[in-house]
Amino acid sequence: MEELEKSDLTPRDIIFRYGLIAGGFAILFTFVLYMIDPALIFGYTPWIALAVLMGISVLASVKRKSVNGGQIAYGDAVVTSLATFSIGETISTLFMMLMYFVIDKSLLGKMKEIQMDKMDSMLRNGTINKVQYTAAQSSIENMNGNTILFYSITGVIVIIIIGLLIFLLTSIFIKNESPFKKELN
Repeated sequence: MEELEKSDLTPRDIIFRYGLIAGGFAILFTFVLYMIDPALIFGYTPWIALAVLMGISVLASVKRKSVNGGQIAYGDAVVTSLATFSIGETISTLFMMLMYFVIDKSLLGKMKEIQMDKMDSMLRNGTINKVQYTAAQSSIENMNGNTILFYSITGVIVIIIIGLLIFLLTSIFIKNESPFKKELN
C-alpha cells in the first residue's frame, strides 16, 4: 500500500499561502512596472501578472492533491484554485487602489493622459470619428476616485468569474478521485 505524504498543511493553509504568494507577485510586478514607466500599468503587461496568478492558483490545487496522497475531487480542485486566485486578485486590486489614492495621487491624471493620447491616435488613424472622440473625451475627463473605486470592484468580480470558468476547465486535468479514499485534511 502506498504511504501518504505526511504534512501539517490543511486546505486552508494551502489556499492562504498560495494566495499570499500570488498577491505578493502581483504587487511586485505592478511596482516594477510603475518604477519603469507608470504607463505600463495601463497597457497589456498586467495581463502577464493575471496569467501568473492563475498559474499559481492551479499550483495550489496540485499541492493540495500531493498533500492528500495524489487524490483530489474535482470540486475541491476548483474551490482551491478559485479561492487562491480570489485572494491574490483582491490583494492586487487593493494595492492598485492604494497606488491611486495614497502612493501616487497623480496616477489618475497619468491614466487620463494616456487614454487621451490613445484616443488622439485613434482619431488620426480613422478608427473612431469625431463624435466618438468627443464622447470618449468627456467620459475620460469625468473620471475621478469614485470611478476608479467602482471599476476596481467591478473588475475584481468579473475577473473572478472568468477565473472560475478557467478553473472549471483546468480542474478536469488535476482531479484524481478515488471512491475509497477520503481527504485527510
